[in-house]
Amino acid sequence: MKLSYIFLFLWLGHYVQAQGFDIKAYINNSPSDTMYLGYYYADKQYLRDTAIKKDGYFHFKNDRVLESGIYLLVMPPKNDFIQLFINEGETNLIIHADAADVVKSFKIEGSKDNEIFYDYLNYLEIQRPRAQGLAEKLKSADDASRVGIQSQIENINEEVKARQQKIISDNPQSISAILVKSTLEVPMIEFTGSKEEVDLKRYLYYKSHYFDNLNLGDPRLLRSPLMNERLNYYIEKLTPQDPDSINVSLDYLLKKLLPAEESFKFYLIQWLNKYAGSDIVGFDGIYVHLVDEYYSKGFTPWIDAEQLEKLEKNAAGLRPILIGKTAPEIKIIRYPEQTPISLYSIQSPYTILVIWDPECSHCKASLPYLVKFYEKYKSRGVEILAVCSQFTDKVPSCWKYLDDQNMHPGWINAADPLHVSKYKVLYNVKSTPQIFVLNKEKKIISKGVGAEKLDELMDHVIQEKM
Repeated sequence: MKLSYIFLFLWLGHYVQAQGFDIKAYINNSPSDTMYLGYYYADKQYLRDTAIKKDGYFHFKNDRVLESGIYLLVMPPKNDFIQLFINEGETNLIIHADAADVVKSFKIEGSKDNEIFYDYLNYLEIQRPRAQGLAEKLKSADDASRVGIQSQIENINEEVKARQQKIISDNPQSISAILVKSTLEVPMIEFTGSKEEVDLKRYLYYKSHYFDNLNLGDPRLLRSPLMNERLNYYIEKLTPQDPDSINVSLDYLLKKLLPAEESFKFYLIQWLNKYAGSDIVGFDGIYVHLVDEYYSKGFTPWIDAEQLEKLEKNAAGLRPILIGKTAPEIKIIRYPEQTPISLYSIQSPYTILVIWDPECSHCKASLPYLVKFYEKYKSRGVEILAVCSQFTDKVPSCWKYLDDQNMHPGWINAADPLHVSKYKVLYNVKSTPQIFVLNKEKKIISKGVGAEKLDELMDHVIQEKM
């Protein structure tokens, strides 16, 4: 076994004061006199302790509790490792193994779980070459021999399945059982209908049973390689990539994770950060959902009042301008006429609300694209309301910049010199340019799209409407 990467620092998380651990590892042919005690934590691996070989063995001893999960005895310089299960009450261990053949030589005192697992690995070491030899024979066998060889292969498969089921039934709470069960496939049932109907039914069945063999509420899974990849696969591959569908999947997963407090906390924080920083249009709705449904409803006792207030304030700023919401009404001043105009008064199948600043380099780069876009789409029911974000006596600089660049596209230019409409608050404007695409009812159908991508987006929107 190889350790692909390991972060060489100690986990500084919270430790419950309890009985510590005492692990002695007698490892023949170890490549170094140094050994690390590492562990899995979600998608990463960390080091917990270091031991120097003395009197023929490596000794890991500490008064701090060793949380249950899958650990690693890591041997530098190549970071080969011996996998080790730690359960509550099984932290005084004596291990004997030969680094040249860990599975065959592994012996342990103080842990039935590890005995079960390495016994199973030895069993597989015997069965694997048998199955491989028969598979090779099958390639060149004549028709008369194929049936018999195939039958032998199936017998081996059934023997392995029986061994797996025995581990699961005899030791249901062991990490060995968890690991073995996680490898079992959920049998697919037969469905009727057209190909499209059958494919949809199979997908929905597979998705609904994806975690049948993995209990996400088991706290030991956070310190194992079993859970993280499957959670990501469920969200990214089995879930349609739209905010509403992702929200449903996250709720489903968080409900399953809730009994494992540390796992629930870890993934809720991870997902909140992931979607808070996402550049995908509309995914801010996932962030708002997580704040509303978990942080604001008391599921996060670890967060202090100040942090909670910041999260809720951010969510409040985003909530009115999520995809699908009706854009907030604003009443501003049209230029050069200097007459009142409101967003809702614009009668057009599509309105592009652009908030820009002549002193903003990104705005300057975007304006030429907007001009070309407007020339192409104004005859197809698209109007642009370009709101310059300058205030008071600086507002004329907006129109001077357009004049200097010889930009007179004919769209609606506007500003709010005294910020009476509070459009920057309503539209959560923290930088410019900001672009919102609205339909006839002034519902937000897209936002945050770059000006250079607007034509591609509008082609899609108009085609979809047809």
